[in-house]
Amino acid sequence: MMLFQEKVFNFIRENRMIEDGDTVVAGLSGGADSVCLFLLLEKYRNICPFTLTAAHVHHGLRKNADGDEAYVRELCGRYNVPLKVLHIDARAVSGELGVSVEEAGRIKRYEFFREVLSDSENGKTAVAHHRDDLCETMLFQLFRGSGISGIRGILPVSGNIIRPLLDVSREEIERYLTEEGISWRTDESNEELTYARNRIRHEILPVAEEITPCAKEHMAESANRLREIEEYIKIQAAAEKEKYFRHAPSGKGTEEGSILLLNEIANLPKALSGELILEALTEVAGKKRDIGLVQVEAVRELFFMQVGRRRDFIYGLLAEREYEGVRIAVRYRAPVKEEKNENPEVTGDTEIKVIPDGGEFCPGSGYICRARLIPDPDLKKIPEDSYTKWLNYDTINNCLVFRRPRGGDYLVINKEGGRKPLKDYFVNEKIPAGERMSRLVLADGDRILWVVGLRIGEDAKITGNTKTAIEISIKEDPFYGRAY
Repeated sequence: MMLFQEKVFNFIRENRMIEDGDTVVAGLSGGADSVCLFLLLEKYRNICPFTLTAAHVHHGLRKNADGDEAYVRELCGRYNVPLKVLHIDARAVSGELGVSVEEAGRIKRYEFFREVLSDSENGKTAVAHHRDDLCETMLFQLFRGSGISGIRGILPVSGNIIRPLLDVSREEIERYLTEEGISWRTDESNEELTYARNRIRHEILPVAEEITPCAKEHMAESANRLREIEEYIKIQAAAEKEKYFRHAPSGKGTEEGSILLLNEIANLPKALSGELILEALTEVAGKKRDIGLVQVEAVRELFFMQVGRRRDFIYGLLAEREYEGVRIAVRYRAPVKEEKNENPEVTGDTEIKVIPDGGEFCPGSGYICRARLIPDPDLKKIPEDSYTKWLNYDTINNCLVFRRPRGGDYLVINKEGGRKPLKDYFVNEKIPAGERMSRLVLADGDRILWVVGLRIGEDAKITGNTKTAIEISIKEDPFYGRAY
């Protein structure tokens, strides 16, 4: 028990997670991991004086959520630690933000943590990721085809976010709590094998441990080596950046704030050129989330294409081939091809073929999808989730594809079969021009069945005469392009 505690304390010291006088807010869900984190931080205050506050978010999703909150309140009262609680409707937030329920909860949690720390100069957010989480992330990223930043998994320290338990396993955590006589709450959704992460946790990692004892420890050691390699590449990229970046001066319309990546980048080692491209994309976008290997490779390909070819990405990012290189910019107006409706290429890099009854599939697109056929659908059971829809499979003519909008797309808007160009629908819905081409749609050829997060076409709705429905769900891949 003392060995476990000292192991965590040493990890905190080695990574300089907490200094004298810091303010730390600990995410406390009531699960074993967060309870263990809370208890160890409370004890660490005897070694290093700092201010500890707990924060709990009630997502309004689980029937046991009220019990979780009551447990957390009792625990904090027992140790005289201040507790901040936030109540949200995660499903409603999901609809407002146009993201999955899981992502909506994550966004609100971290917003809440920042709010709790808003008056603190030396504020840190402590979260309870542990070695098993690290291994699950590494495998998931490896399976889906990630770069070093994905495969190396979760970082011990990322900005002001600290992870004191990252060097210990879930088994060690639960053993410690049992020996301490401390109970914890259980989230039943962690056992559902419909989630890819849970299948890795409950099916793949146990087999890995059978094949190679201490497999998870070895993976954690590999993660450390990968982090060292990543750090070296970043240092090299920072040193080379000024040679290959040309920033546009202000006042040049769509070029303002853009970066021209010079042709010489294409001759660099791929690891270095990839880091430089990623740096340019994230610098112009002003954010890192959901920008990863797929976008980097799409930009790299442009160096070998003719002048004028381009790619459109999330956040309104545009990459366009010029004589001197590839320009990364943010579109301030809709592309000319969209307005002229001249059969342009599919914008963006997302194209996901829907596979009925194909299980969970995620082809490196930033999304996780599921699709299944439902014979003789019951109209009373149609889901209300904004990101799960039942569509009339009888009316589908081609292979269904999730993609970005393109010229010629249309929606059927009434029962009489009346059509509306998709761009007109966006205008009516007051979707900003810079966001229209980054929206995700489900297409049957040029016919749009579903504008994700908004509406489905009238002809896609099931009726009492529908023989077969297709249930399709799509959510953001929680690991995609994540900067830990």
